[in-house]
Amino acid sequence: MRSGRDNSRILITDESIPQKLPGNFVDSIVVDQHFNIVAISQNVLEYLEFSVEEIKHRSLDYLAGDSRLVSTLKNDLLHGSCEERNAVLLSKSNRKISVGISGFYLGLVSDVRGYVILRISNLDEIELINQQLQQKKGELDDFIYRAAHDLRGPLATIKGLINLLKMKENAGEIDRLLPMIDAHANKLDERLFQLVYLAKADLEVDQPSLVVDFNVIETMLRRIIEQNAFVDFLVFHYTAPQSRLTGVNEVLLSSLLSNLLFHILGQPMNSLNSTVFFRITREDKHLKITVGTQGFTTSDVLSKTLRNDEFLYTHTVNHPQFLNFYAVQKIAWKLKARIRINFISSERQRITILVPFK
Repeated sequence: MRSGRDNSRILITDESIPQKLPGNFVDSIVVDQHFNIVAISQNVLEYLEFSVEEIKHRSLDYLAGDSRLVSTLKNDLLHGSCEERNAVLLSKSNRKISVGISGFYLGLVSDVRGYVILRISNLDEIELINQQLQQKKGELDDFIYRAAHDLRGPLATIKGLINLLKMKENAGEIDRLLPMIDAHANKLDERLFQLVYLAKADLEVDQPSLVVDFNVIETMLRRIIEQNAFVDFLVFHYTAPQSRLTGVNEVLLSSLLSNLLFHILGQPMNSLNSTVFFRITREDKHLKITVGTQGFTTSDVLSKTLRNDEFLYTHTVNHPQFLNFYAVQKIAWKLKARIRINFISSERQRITILVPFK
């Protein structure tokens, strides 16, 4: 049975409530009755580029691109609340940010009076997200077209060869056609496998704990080398922090590093002592992964293709041999990581990946 006690009065009459409100109302600015800033959400601070100390107790007009913003909002709030209105706020660097502002007097929902909750929508950010979605949609449409066209080739050949088989009575001709059917079927099967692999590359099979154990990662990488390379001709170096790291999706990170190693091992070795090193360091706000190789041949096609640091599905159709690196790019995008590749020579390359962590 529910208690009849009104807990809302306890929660909203605390003297520190103005400072606590941005935690409950995300994307918000709390102002007093004179529209001086009392508190502000962290994400709003970030895109405005201010610290709390720099704008606390200042008038909202300090942030406004229009000096009439406060008087306009006061007029809109005559009935206690107002619908969203378009406005412009200025960042610390004087960058104009298009926002939508709606609000209500706190006294409408509590016993605490004299404060206004302003909800802020970053319209520039929303527009950017919409543009990115449209770009991805166009990319996906192009990918579907190219993939369908690419897959129809071997399929049409198989169907044509089967029709020829139906008309042939000579066993010798049938024996000649069967290997051709088998080759095109294998090509079709390989391409379908590549598409499925890439589609699942950034799926999290296990629930991430957001704790990275670098010893586990080293074991995984060494096992990949043992199973996929001539270990007698490959020198592998690995350095990483001794302590565990929190704040990074370890499932995605492991998938990224394993695909990167598969990509390296898939390149031709031209030395009996080829070298691969993974150096992982913890920086201020990100994990820095430096991967170097020596003794692996880097073709002009590979270097030109990998200089495009943006993942595109159509790359898989055009250059299926680089499947593992496309998986790396896709996973990096999900981790909000940045990749930089430096081709030192045709036999040496350096890959740097910065993974942000909380």
